[in-house]
Amino acid sequence: MGQNLNIGQETSVTVFGNPESFKKLINSHGLLCKVKQALVCPCTGSNHGSPDYNCEICNGDGYVYTYQRRFLVSDENSRTCDKEIYPFWIPILSVEKIQNVTSEIQGGITELEVENFDETTIFLKEKTNNYEKKRVTYSFDGWTYIEKEKLRVDVANKLMYANGTIFDAGYQSSNPLNAFSDIAKVVRIWNDSTGDEINNFSVEGNVISTNETIDADNMYIEYYFADLTEVIPTDINNRENNEIYTHDLKSGECRMAFYPFWELSKGDLIILSATVLYKNEQLEHRKDLDKLWEVEVFTLNDKIFDESGNIYYLDQDYILQGRYIKWIGNKPSIGSIISVRYGYKPAYIVFEDNPQPNNLENKQYPVLVMVKSWSKINKEDVTRLINE
Repeated sequence: MGQNLNIGQETSVTVFGNPESFKKLINSHGLLCKVKQALVCPCTGSNHGSPDYNCEICNGDGYVYTYQRRFLVSDENSRTCDKEIYPFWIPILSVEKIQNVTSEIQGGITELEVENFDETTIFLKEKTNNYEKKRVTYSFDGWTYIEKEKLRVDVANKLMYANGTIFDAGYQSSNPLNAFSDIAKVVRIWNDSTGDEINNFSVEGNVISTNETIDADNMYIEYYFADLTEVIPTDINNRENNEIYTHDLKSGECRMAFYPFWELSKGDLIILSATVLYKNEQLEHRKDLDKLWEVEVFTLNDKIFDESGNIYYLDQDYILQGRYIKWIGNKPSIGSIISVRYGYKPAYIVFEDNPQPNNLENKQYPVLVMVKSWSKINKEDVTRLINE
């Protein structure tokens, strides 16, 4: 291609961007959140593009949610000591490329050969100068491994809770709103006294339910949980539009900025883990587990009414199980409408707008994305999103 010989004009005053300053902003001022990545459920393909309410794979959501594990960090100026390089994000999953960067008269840019690596350190085949800049591209693990943890057990309702997922805010906060990470993968659940393993179970957040026999004092779990992250939101709009002419569906209502290594796409969910809002909802009672619309429910009200005026009481007739009302005592008749009030963690969905490219100077800047409040989404909207 053509070549510009006016080098002085191009290089006289050059101001380079610094993605690290944006990462620092997110870390210092961001809201704690979790990200659920969406996969379209196969049930929509056999149900004319609409989610199947009775689908056991997606539970009627139309999406199956997973958690990103591999996070790519590019061109990091990592710490160096002779043959060893210490990246800032650990544990390391893979190493893509390492370059030594000096001026042209000192050798320019050279590739460094990797001998091996462990969770915290990359080992080079040859020694390098510690004072010379390194550009390290690698992937780190976004899941935390727990080898053995004792579960909190509710024997009467066949529920188990992984308390190791609860976020530790240290001196900043006591975490009064119970921000927790979701279990991403269960390796095994067992009775430490007998050695018997639990094979039939389901997971919702950090709650495990089963129909098998469990022991209140001896249930343990080996698992991975997906780490929480931070996000910077702007222009959050929680207004409920009641007038007919204001019901037009917007693609995005809030802009959010994430660390550059997040892989976001349409259908993904962002849940603010340290915030609680409250709402009223009416739904049809279908079975012993009634699913609430919000993605992550914090608490249920003390009373639930049905259309006949019957009153049901928390911990006596029903309890909270993930995002479900679990009926344990008196219950409404099948098909009746119930009215419930509950607290929930605000959730947002990446709707029609894909993340905005933000790679100026060929660097990784924060991911910017427009999201829509999950509270304002209905099943028809989800169907439309799936079929786009």
